[in-house]
This record gives sequence, C-alpha cells and structure tokens, in this order.
Amino acid sequence: MAFSAAELQKRHGLEGAPDPFPTLGDNPAPAPSTTAQRLNSNNGPSGSSVDTSSEDAFPSLGASAAPATNITKPAISAWASKPTAVKATGGKAKGAAASSGGLGRIGTPTATSHPFSDTFSIPAADLVQGKTAQETISKVREQTGVIVESSTQMRTGLKTFLLRGADQKKLVVARRLIERGLSKPVTIEVAVPITTLGTIIGPKGSTLKGITDSTQVKIDIPRRDTLPAYDPKDAKSDAGSDESDNEDDEPQVPISITGPSAACNDAKNKILALISHKTSQTSTSIKTIPSSYYPFISGPKGVKVKQLEEEIGQGEIKIHVPPPAVWKALEKQSQGDLDENEAIPKDRDLSIKVKGEKEKVKLAVQEILKQYEILNDSLRELKISIPKRQHRFLVGSSADDILDQTGCIVELPPVDDPSDQCVIKGPQPSLIPALTLVMDKANAIAVEMVDIVTLHRPNTSDPLAHAKKVLRYLLRTSKLRSIADSHSGVKIFPPFASAVANTGSVVIEIVGENKGEVTKAKDEVAQIVKSVLPAGTTSVEVDHLIHSLLIGKKGSKIAQFEQAHNVTTVFPPAQEESSDVTLIYTEPLDSLPTEKKARDAKLKEILAGASKAIAELAKDAADIKTETLDIEKKWHRYIIGTGGTVLNALIGEDQLVNVKVGSNSSSKSASASKEKESEDVVVVRGPSGEVDRVVKQIQQIVEDAKNDDIINGHTVEFNVLKQYVPHLVGTSGATINKLRETLGVKVNFDDDENAAKKVSKKPVVHCKIVGRKEAVEEAKKRLDAQIEKLEDETTEIVHIKRAIQPALIGSGGKYAIRLEEKYGVKLSFPRDNKEGQKPDEVVIRGGKKGVAQAKAELLEAAEYENESRQSISFTIPTKSISQIVGKAGATINKIKDDTNTQIDIEKTPSESDKTKTEVTVRGDKASIASAKKAILEIVEEIGDEIEDSLEIDQKYHRTLIGQGGNKLRETISNATGGSLEGYKQAGLVTFPKSGDSDLNTVKFRGDSKIVKKIKAELEKQVATLKETVVIGVVVPQSQHASKIGRGGSALQDLQRRTGAVVHFPGSRQYSSVGEIENASELGDAPEGDIVKVIGTKEVAAKAAEQLQIVNERPARTDSRQGRSTPGNDYPSKSISIPTKYYHAIADQQNLIRQIRGVGAFITIPTAPPKPASAKPSATSATNGNGNGLAAKTARIDLGAEDDIADDVEGDFELVENYQNAPEGEQEWSVRAKEEADLEKAVKVLEEAVERAKAATHVGLLTGLPRSAFPRIIGSKGSTISRIRAETGADVQVSKDDDLITITGDETSVLQAKDSILSIVSRPQRGDRY
Repeated sequence: MAFSAAELQKRHGLEGAPDPFPTLGDNPAPAPSTTAQRLNSNNGPSGSSVDTSSEDAFPSLGASAAPATNITKPAISAWASKPTAVKATGGKAKGAAASSGGLGRIGTPTATSHPFSDTFSIPAADLVQGKTAQETISKVREQTGVIVESSTQMRTGLKTFLLRGADQKKLVVARRLIERGLSKPVTIEVAVPITTLGTIIGPKGSTLKGITDSTQVKIDIPRRDTLPAYDPKDAKSDAGSDESDNEDDEPQVPISITGPSAACNDAKNKILALISHKTSQTSTSIKTIPSSYYPFISGPKGVKVKQLEEEIGQGEIKIHVPPPAVWKALEKQSQGDLDENEAIPKDRDLSIKVKGEKEKVKLAVQEILKQYEILNDSLRELKISIPKRQHRFLVGSSADDILDQTGCIVELPPVDDPSDQCVIKGPQPSLIPALTLVMDKANAIAVEMVDIVTLHRPNTSDPLAHAKKVLRYLLRTSKLRSIADSHSGVKIFPPFASAVANTGSVVIEIVGENKGEVTKAKDEVAQIVKSVLPAGTTSVEVDHLIHSLLIGKKGSKIAQFEQAHNVTTVFPPAQEESSDVTLIYTEPLDSLPTEKKARDAKLKEILAGASKAIAELAKDAADIKTETLDIEKKWHRYIIGTGGTVLNALIGEDQLVNVKVGSNSSSKSASASKEKESEDVVVVRGPSGEVDRVVKQIQQIVEDAKNDDIINGHTVEFNVLKQYVPHLVGTSGATINKLRETLGVKVNFDDDENAAKKVSKKPVVHCKIVGRKEAVEEAKKRLDAQIEKLEDETTEIVHIKRAIQPALIGSGGKYAIRLEEKYGVKLSFPRDNKEGQKPDEVVIRGGKKGVAQAKAELLEAAEYENESRQSISFTIPTKSISQIVGKAGATINKIKDDTNTQIDIEKTPSESDKTKTEVTVRGDKASIASAKKAILEIVEEIGDEIEDSLEIDQKYHRTLIGQGGNKLRETISNATGGSLEGYKQAGLVTFPKSGDSDLNTVKFRGDSKIVKKIKAELEKQVATLKETVVIGVVVPQSQHASKIGRGGSALQDLQRRTGAVVHFPGSRQYSSVGEIENASELGDAPEGDIVKVIGTKEVAAKAAEQLQIVNERPARTDSRQGRSTPGNDYPSKSISIPTKYYHAIADQQNLIRQIRGVGAFITIPTAPPKPASAKPSATSATNGNGNGLAAKTARIDLGAEDDIADDVEGDFELVENYQNAPEGEQEWSVRAKEEADLEKAVKVLEEAVERAKAATHVGLLTGLPRSAFPRIIGSKGSTISRIRAETGADVQVSKDDDLITITGDETSVLQAKDSILSIVSRPQRGDRY
C-alpha cells in the first residue's frame, strides 16, 4: 500500500520535529507546524485523535503574566535566519496580507493567537467541489477569521477539516458554514404523528419558518386534503373510556427535508425536539391476562398499581386495571343509574392499559406479566353457591376488604346468567378464611323485595306490561333514589332488563345494614307502586321527532301540561326513536270515587282528556312531513362534508330533522323506515318548516358543486406504462407536485389491471387529470412530452478503467456535468457502496442520439487519459526517503507540482531487500521521466552513508558542543558549506552519553564526504583545545564594570583584539570553563577579583596584560551619554542602605526609569565586590564533564532514539541569601526639582529596598532535563513571567547548565519550585528527533 507524503513524514520522523537546540533567550523554538500537529494527533500510537481543547490532555497553567501585545511574531529557531512562515492549506498567495484571525493584528497566526481548534469529517462524496468549495472556504475565513485546513483519506473516503480560531464561538460558526456550504443537497424524510403538525408549523407558520431560516433547508409538509382521516378528540375519548378497548395507532405523516446533509439533520433534530413530548410517549394494552387476575394485579384500592407507577414509572406512567365487567354492572345498579331498558353490559372484560414514557412503559408491562406468571402458578380455587341478590355485596369496598384481609377474590357469574355459583380464588391456605369472610359479607346486609307484577296481578290482565310502565315511571321520576336518600344506609336496586325478560317478574330490591330502615323504605316503595293503577295509565302515539318540542327548554312546556291535567308524562329514550308516550295519573287517589268501577271510569276520563290535549299539542308543535330528493350519488359527499360536518350543520343543534343520504345513513337520528332506499336518494323528515329549510340548502349545495365541477371538473383519463410512472412523479413526488402547483390541477395515478390486459402485456397505470379545461390540456401535453422522451430513452454501458474515471468526472463533476448538459443524458459512474454496478462500468441514459454522441466523446476522452496516465515503479534506498519527502512534505510536493505527477512511496521496504523501498510515479511519459530524474538526483546527492568514530578526551566535549549546541552546529555548517538543512544535521555527530562504556569516542554517521569533513574539522578544533590554557588574572571588582563596558562592549572588544575568551566572576560559564592553571601565582587574592582567561599561552598573556591596566571609575549616576545631571541646587535626600543589598537593588529592572518617571534623579554609590553566586552542593550539582542529565538533554548529538527518564524530579537546595555579602552601609542620593517629586522618588527607592530585604532565601534547583527549559520559560518568557507574578519570587534559568536559581522569601521560593516541577512533569507533545 502506498504512503502519502504526510504519512511518510510521520514514518521517517520528519513531521513536527522540534528545534534540537532550544534557545533559552527571548526567542523560543517554533512550535511544530499545523500539519505536523494534526498528523501527530491522528496517527499517534493510540490511533485516536487528540482533543486539543481537553483540559486533561493539556492542563492550563493559568493566565499569562506577560502582556498579550508582546506576542507579535512567530518564534524563531536558533538555526533559522528569519521567522518561518506558517502556511495554511488553501491560504492566500505569498505576499498577501495575513488574516488577523479576529485578534486585531496582522502577521502569521500562531498557537497563541488561535488557541481553539475543532476537527470533523464529512464523506468526500457528499461534498461539492471546484469553485463553489473555494468560495465557501474563503467566505468562512473572511467572516470568522478561522484557519481552515483539510485533507482527504483515500481509504475511508472521508474529508477531514481542522479549524483553528481565536474563540470557540467562531469555530462553531465556521463549522456550520462549512457543513452547509460544501454538502451536496439531499432529501430526508421524518415521520411524525399527525397531531403534531400544528406544533411544527406554529401560529401562522412561525415555528416552521424559524426552523427553515436557521437551517436554510426546504421543508415540505403534505397538504391537508392528502392527510389521513383522524379525529384526536374521538381517539382521546375512546382511550379514556372504560367502554372502549380498541385504540387505533395515530397515523404517521412523512415530512420531506431538502438541503445540505448537515442542515437537514439539524432541521430533523429541531423538529423531533419540538415533538419529543409526543414521540417519547406510548400506550399499550395487555390482553393476555384473564380478568379474574386483575384484582390481584391492582391490589386493594389499587395499591399495587400505584406502587408500580412510583417505583418503575417514577411518576411518568399511568396504569389502568379495569374491574371485571360484572363488578361494573352491579356497581352501576347500586348507584341507581341503570335504565330499565338499558342493555346489560356484555361479559367482556377490558384489557390492562399502560401509558407514559416508552422505556418505563416497557418495564411496567414486563413486571405485570411477571406477576401474572407467579399468580397463575400459585392461586387455587374454591366453588360456592351464593344467592344472586347477595352478589352485589361482594364487589367494590367489600371485594377490597376480602382481598386485603385474605389475599383472595370472589369470581361472580355475569348478571344476566341465572346461575348463582361463585368461585373464591387465592392462595391455598387463605381459601377457608376467605370463605368465612365472604359469607359474613353476604349475610351482613338486610334485603327486602317489592314485586311489582305480584302487587298488580289482581288489577290487570297483563301485570308484566303494567309493571314495566311503573318501573319506567319510577326511574324517570327518580322516585327510588329519593326514597333511598331519605333512609340512612339504604340502597334500592331496580332489576336489569335481562332479568325481567328471563324471569317475567319486576322485582325491586331494598338493602341496608339497618333492618328497620330497610323495612320502612320497602313500605314506601310498595306504596308508590300501588298508587299507579292500571286504569291510571295510558299510551299515546306522538312522533319521536317532536318529543323535544313538547318537552320544551328545561321541561317547561311539559311541566305546564302535567300540572293542568294531573298526570306525569314519560317519554321513551331518544335512542329508541319510539313514538309511544305514557301518561300516568299521579294525584292522590283520595279525590276519586272509592268504588272500583267508578274510580276506573274517572281515571279513563282524565287520561282521555290528557291524551287529547297532548295530541293537540303535538299537532300544534309541528307538522311532520317527509321529502325525498333524487340526487346523483357523486354529489352526496358534498352534502355530508368532511367527517359529516356539512350534514351536522344542516340538521342543526336541536336535531329536529332526520336526513338519510343514500343507502348509508349519516343522520344524527336514524329513520325508522325499513324500506331499502336507492343509492341516489336523500330523505329528509321532520317538521315542515325545518324540512323545507334543509331541502333548500341541500339543493343549493348540489347546485354549487355542479357549477364548480363544470369550471374545475374537466377530466382527462389515459393509461401510462408503469415503468414511466416513477419518472413522471419524481423524487418524493417533486415533479408531479410541481405540475399540480403550477397548473392547479389534480393528477392521480391508479393501477388499472383491466386496462393492462386490454392494451398489452406490459403493466400500465391509469392516469386521471382533473381541473380547468385549459390547465388539464396543458398538463396532459407536458406528461405526453415526458412520456415521449422516456420512450426514446436508452441505456448504454461503457467499460472504462476505474483509475481514470476521476479525470473524466472532473473537479466537482464539471466534465461529467458538461457532457450531460451537452447531450441531454445522465451519466452514472460506479461508487464503492453502489450494488449491481461493476467498478469499470459507466452507465449512460438518455435519448438514443444523445447517448450515442456522449458515448463516443466519453470513449475518446478515456483513450486520451489512458495514454496520459502511465506509471512506472523503481526502488530507492530506504535511508533516502526522509530527504526525498522533505520537511512537511515540501520536497516531494515540489516535485509533484513541477512535474504534474502523482508519486506514491510504499509503507514498508521490499521483502527481498530491506534497504530498498519501491516508488511509483504516475502521469504521462515525459512527466514520469522528469519526476524520476528529480528523485534519483536527490538519492545521488545523499551518496553512500558510512559510520566512523574519533577519540576525543571527554573534557573537550562541552567546548566542542557549545552553548545550546551552537558550536557543534557551526562546525557542521562550516563542513557542509551551510547547504544542509537543520533537520538533516541531527544524528550526524553523536557524543558519548553518561553511562556509556567508552566516554571518549565520538561517533559519526552520514554521507561519507560530509562525515570526513566534520571529522577533520573536529580534529582541528581538538588540536587547538589541547594548546588552550586557563589562567587567572586579579582584577579588583571595582574595575569589572569598566572592563566589561556597557552591554559588554569593552569585553567584546578585548576578546576580539586578543583572541582570548574572558569570564568575569558571576558570569554563567565562570564555574564551568575549567580550573585555573596558575592558581599558585595568585596567592590569597579574593575569589571575586579573579578573572578567568582562556586561550593559547600567548593569547592569554596578552589578554591578561590588558586586563591589569587600571581604569578610574567615577560614582555611578543615572546620567547617560552626556546628558546633563540636575543642578546641585535641587532638593536632595540621602538614604543609608546596607551594603549587602547593593546588587539586589541596583540589578532591579527599571529602577532608574521609575525614579525618572516621577521627575527625580538618583546617584548610585560605588559598587562593592559582588559575592560569589550561590551554588548547589556537590551531591546535586551537575558534573562538568558533560555527563550530567542536563548536558545529555541539551546535546545536539543525541538522536531521537535516546531515551531520557520521564520521572526526573531534580535536586533542590534552599540556602539563606546575603551570607557572604559585605557589611556596612552606603549612601544613596536622590534629587528632584520639587519636594513632592523627591518624596515620590524616595518612596520608589524604599520599595526597592523592601524587595531586597524580602529576598531572604535562594533556592537552587538542578537535575531537570534542559529539554524542559523552553516549557519553563514559555513563549516570549510568558510562563516564567507568570511564575514570577504568581509566587513573587525571582526565577533565573542558566544558559550553560541545568541550574535554576529562585530568589525570594522561603514560601515564595518553594511555591516557584513546585510550579516549575509541575510544568516539567507534564508529558511533552510529540517526539524529539
């Protein structure tokens, strides 16, 4: 498998390699390139991407103490002569103004200016290409200032984007712009419940508009007339009713979303979030559990159900366990709500219903089924006979008591079943106690009965019919309920209609715990029953349609009639549509004759008058008539309306008329006629005035419908081959919907099997177009044109090599699109995930002529590409890959660009020869030859690699390496003429490390010519070093400043004139340059007066002579370069300061500037001898021969494979400050023109003294790897400045060794030490090379 350039960089250790010689000055080494960072994060050992914003992976060090304005330039490598430009993929041309990145400054963006990053991937096949993509990326950069880099993985087909910006918000905006600007348009469908459409659309479409505006997608919601019929109110009432067990699933409506993939998904998520309350809820019914187990599952008074709702449902579900049907019927009878004609509920038990959050509903159902299985295995039965009238005492609260006390329930037979056998069900040990409790409950209530048939048998030949009338009267007038309410604890149960029909008796039962109250209630019921004599009742035929007119509003009319005639009127239930109205004489019988015949005659007379009067009222109330309209069936739907809405409006709220449409009645009150009506007939029956109104309105509705049909009902029908229908309809109906919307017609396709058999053997679809004549004809014309085009369509398959297909498609598909537009065809190139199409097959669809022309041009282009897409493979030395690839792929990319070729280097060396690696070059013949020549030229330049060594005394190693590797770097540069890139120098020279068996052998590895030159240069330098001596020269400390000069100018001039190297006491390299050879000649000279001179004997002697010339130095003032000092007549003040604080105060930065800032001047006394700098003890100090850890980590000669311990903690020593400082005091003089300025200057000086006094301790930290020093210092010194600001301690990092000096009070020194160690202990990003 071939490697990309970026992968080869990673493999051969070239990407993101840090500067091997980190500088400790103001210019830290540059960070790895952005490309390298991305490769490191994506191709590291773990194989997973690194989240650069992770606090765990990259913990923050707190706010930087250094001002942000100092970060103006990228870091400069010690090997580079100028800053290296950071090039972003797709960036502006060289010389163009750099983007500010939203930070208000110009220059190359850095990791500090763009600290936030984000990475995401999108399938490359889903992205647009070419100019559109370039414009989108440019727009992102201009609007957000975000740096955008991208790369495509050929294996996965993913295009990965790396974004870096100044803040997180801009990254979010940039990502959204890229996802929506580059993604190809797609269409997705979301199925939503029909009742949520209103929520999605919002008031006047505001919600839907908000989604489309924010996501920039098109959302299509089906039109209202295409939605399935569904009434949420009916569904809700059915779901909430115990009488219904059929819950229809709510219809799902597909919503189409068209736009970029990411935007479509965003819109989809927004829609689902809007309706989450609906989609997250569900309901289910459990129909597999027999109803006899319901009480056990529910528990006494529903305790167990409530426990399930709280424990499993957590308040988010509702469980409804209905009682058995017989319980409901008996409870309804006990409440007096049962009509004598009401049908007894069937012995059909409803299912258990669970509603609420989906997952919790599922868990609750599982638990209920589990409980049923346990109950089914453990429950036993005991059968017992209990009188039917006592069954009602075993339901409701009594059943709860039995279940609570014994864990058993009583199964009762249906109310219309004459059997009295009951079943006690429960655990075996509880059956006998349950039996006892059941009998106690059944016998605890007193029962009395009133048999209406028996009471009236002597008075009439048909006592049963009269008993039914009396029962209806008692129920309609609520007499029984009034009697029950007047006696405490008494209930009156009327008989069920089924019981009356089965037994032929009408028995009213009166029950209660107090037998006395029950007896009294029974007597009252019997008295009322007896008062309704057979002769005192009669029936009158009154049309049911005018019953409501006779009753009047709130019964006012019928009340007047009853009062006038001393009767009670009992109307039949409305649902019976019966015309039989019963009149009952209800006045006291005392006013009637006592003799039976005379009384009956009087009653008949009264009832006859009442019957006549109600008949006249009925005649006056309405003139009932029937109208039959002959209306063609196709117009019936206009009369009925959607969901019967138009018909309901016609009938009116009072429902005085009955309208029957066709053979299926849609009226609110069905007709009693049993005649079979014609399908084209509409029957209207009711009061004449209402019938006339309804008939007139129906005729007008039909007339309007006919007129509309004439205008918009022009119809054209024809057959279309089924294979063409998908093309005519379009994706998601887009084509046909456009035709409908444009012309305002209705177009429907229906399968027509009969037509298919008549026309041909091919399947056809019947097409029907309805609308205005002009629009229908235009629609037919357009469909015919499409069909004609489809009939001419043909398909050709062209075989083209997969390798050259991308070239034929072009960037962003531009070449393929041009062919499609030119010849009116459709090209289909194979995809990896497309089934049924071979990799070398290209499908062309379209008209025959266009397909032929496109095929010819495509084959011609393919032949040209075949000729221009040659390839050649050859091998190169594996060791030369890094030079061929170059830093960040620069070399190989340049070859690719110059020769216009594709170059692939294999990942692994050849199996037959591990020193060789295969390279494949693709392109035309001339380009391949040029690329191969350029690669081989690089291989030839590398030459033969050799290994060599040189014996050099280890005492010279540090000198040969130099500070930060500068000396060795200069040596290599001189040997190679400066032509070798910095990253190629690593590994050329390897000095021995601590622990090596041979500490004097220096090894070389590289090109033979370069190795020989470097070796010769080192031999020359060693020869010079062998003649070098270190002598000491006594120079009083008071003369040191003049010998060094301002900015070291005098010292540099001395070294230039003599050729010697001079180190004054206190310099960083003073202690590491070696021991003084003439120490015996110096006698007892103070250590602070001894200056070290290094060079040959002649050079050292010459420099010593120059140093011993005495210079007079006046007292130091703040005058600079001839500036006039303030006059002696200015107010002045002298301050006595201990001599030991002299250097601590004088070395404070900006002291003179601060005093000048307040308008004053200072005269600094002569400097006392500077005490020797504090040094770590011998056990912790780094040895001077280059074998210490710090020396190891700072060495240029160490390769990337040389490991350094990760657990280095360093050595720390805390000593007191000013131990060897001189005693006594010195006078510091401050002058100013104004007294106020003088006071301010004195205050500044006193603050400097306080700071010096506070520095009581010095911490000496050694043993840390110098590779960590750049992190301790930070970019532009930001990290070390932050440590100083946070701890209050002064931190100095040595340039020569691993010593870090921390000055301050004891607490601040320890805090600074801890901060440094925490920085060093963090893992470094990337590897050293």
